[in-house]
Amino acid sequence: MLLRYAAPLTALLMTLISLPLSAETDEEESGSAELPEELMVQCLKIAAPGAGGELTIKQLRELCNTLAREDANQQDAVRRALEALSDEAEGKDNDSDPTGNSRILERRLGMEALNRANRFLLTPHRRNYLLPVSYQEGRNIEPYTQADSQLTDQKKIEVEFQLSVKILIREGIFGDNGHLYMAYTNHSLWQAYNEDISRPFRETNHQPELILSFVNDWEIFGFRNVLNEVMLTHQSNGQSGALSRSWDRVMVNTVFERGPFAFSFTPWYRLPESEGDGPDDPTGDDNPDIEKYMGHFELSGAYQRKENILSLMVRNNLRSDNRGAVELGWSFPVSSTTRGYLKIFNGYGHSLIDYDHHTTAVGLGVIFTDLF
Repeated sequence: MLLRYAAPLTALLMTLISLPLSAETDEEESGSAELPEELMVQCLKIAAPGAGGELTIKQLRELCNTLAREDANQQDAVRRALEALSDEAEGKDNDSDPTGNSRILERRLGMEALNRANRFLLTPHRRNYLLPVSYQEGRNIEPYTQADSQLTDQKKIEVEFQLSVKILIREGIFGDNGHLYMAYTNHSLWQAYNEDISRPFRETNHQPELILSFVNDWEIFGFRNVLNEVMLTHQSNGQSGALSRSWDRVMVNTVFERGPFAFSFTPWYRLPESEGDGPDDPTGDDNPDIEKYMGHFELSGAYQRKENILSLMVRNNLRSDNRGAVELGWSFPVSSTTRGYLKIFNGYGHSLIDYDHHTTAVGLGVIFTDLF
């Protein structure tokens, strides 16, 4: 339900950032300010097509006025962050930088700035998708055998989905830059077609993060650096005993773009844990060798061709044994509101339970929030 109203609410905010920044009147200070009729008409024109039939004109007018009052303190920041989006809404061509390269990440960064100005919206973080068909060759049943679990009997086809959101904690820590977020990503593998053992979730990985994010606009070798982040990340499957997997990392993410191509480089440092007294000791390290398989960095790239987005992710441990992973993705339009998603993974770490198990997984479904 929340995502359904994201588009009209964002459209409303785009109208509101065009308001002149002037001294507040007594009426505004009392909390009863209303938009001038000319701006109200503009706001309604933008909001009405995506608002749904259950909202009346009166309710839309009230929403326009409410957003105008609540977001007055953030209009300046939103205006600066969304210059490109405002131009796009007026039909201007502002999709390229001075060198003629298309800025494919401009829209996403702009939308995130809009969400920061609206406390009723959660901002997508990583990709959000649902793959009703996820086929995995070479099932890893050893951990479940050790735990005496029914999941030793697995179907090769399961359901895979990911939910990833973030919320703003504090904006503009360093002047007009430096935004602190809390994020959460849930990646689940569900044996939905395995009715013999009551359709259990085979694995669920939880990844809460604290993120300090900086937008940027400088170039090197023709590539524009648009975003830099420092992240404190915990990842766990929420299990105990032989099935327990977890690790903590400090990560740095830097994002570049040039034309229809964007890439990010994310190295990390694993925070050390005590060895404990074995796998049954809850204070010990569940997976001391995880870096040998999951590597020390992740390199991701994406290329947009019309409405299609092709992506590549590579992880490597920089060792002679060459462990790591490769993931290919393709998202494509299915309808005006739906995009298809094909994902192919090969290597280690498709999930935490499989961090030391080499597998190939192919999934097909829909993606709700893409890279850009």
